[in-house]
Amino acid sequence: MMKSIFSTVALAFVAMAAFAQQTAEYNIKGTCAADVKKVYIVNPLARGNQALCDSAAVTAGKFALKGTAQKDALLRIFIKQTPYAMPFFNDGTPIQADMVKKTISASEQNNKLVAYDNELDAMNDELKPFFDEYNKARQSGATQELLQKLTKELEAKMAPVQERIANRTLEIVKANQNNLIPAAFLGNLVYQLEFDQIKDLFDAKYAYVNHPALARANQMVKMLAKKAAFIGQKFTDLEENDVNGQPHKLSEYLGKGNYVLLDFWASWCGPCRGEMPNVKAAYEKYKGKGFNIVALSFDNKLDSWKKAIEEMQMPWIHLSDLKGWQTVAGQVYGVNSIPASFLVDPNGTIIAADLRGDKLGAKLKEIYGE
Repeated sequence: MMKSIFSTVALAFVAMAAFAQQTAEYNIKGTCAADVKKVYIVNPLARGNQALCDSAAVTAGKFALKGTAQKDALLRIFIKQTPYAMPFFNDGTPIQADMVKKTISASEQNNKLVAYDNELDAMNDELKPFFDEYNKARQSGATQELLQKLTKELEAKMAPVQERIANRTLEIVKANQNNLIPAAFLGNLVYQLEFDQIKDLFDAKYAYVNHPALARANQMVKMLAKKAAFIGQKFTDLEENDVNGQPHKLSEYLGKGNYVLLDFWASWCGPCRGEMPNVKAAYEKYKGKGFNIVALSFDNKLDSWKKAIEEMQMPWIHLSDLKGWQTVAGQVYGVNSIPASFLVDPNGTIIAADLRGDKLGAKLKEIYGE
């Protein structure tokens, strides 16, 4: 979960300014379903009224849009009645768009962009039944325990599809490093691949790297680089309070002869809650061997923090300064996206970062031998 939508948008506008001061004309003619009344051009990076760049009335299933926008901005042709939005880079080449067939006739770059987008959309559609199953269970009043069990089952089923999507996205990026197409897709890989797999893709030699569409991804890569720099280093000590207001230092728990997971989370963080069954399973399996967890919360409300710990039955060490995103833990360890974690060895050396999903259990099995 990212720190703030407002900071993300601000980053996007800064990147846009740095990327291109020029404008280019878009000239779009297209067809759509006969019952469509209006077609829009939107900027996914913008917010509120600023997201809407232009609109045009539809007559007998035909529309035309003409105007100017920042050169090479990644925009979308959008129809409210459908979830589909056709992407295009504003490169100045005239566009003929068929919103029913989801095809485009434009520059080579935009032709390829739309084809790739359709391909990945089709793959992502394979995940929809899993989300539908979860939502149906949640709406039916399933208990938290049942939802957590279902989440784990669905994640296992989704994993092969997500791996195929990530691999295909990676192929697309590597095949288009001489153009802007990676800017449309590379951001997704930041959340799916290891830092070593993506760091070279953000080399400054590639023109797409500074595209505004990758503003958030660039921030994430910088954070991952900072995390990677911690691996092999001794932990940095800090002090925060437990749920009873008593201060504790990390040095009370780290470097004392056991493996310890530093787990960064918050009660309001959905992905953190989704990850908790994996963390609990690892704790229950290896606590008898000395494995422990120190959870560093990004909460700012004591009651919410305590309630979440009780609800999710998290029987390990909990610390927080209740400063939200300004927490000293986040600042010391360069964490601006949660969930996040570091695994610390018995001597106090950080040996791994962000062991999410089955990765934590696999690492501990490697360590403890079972």
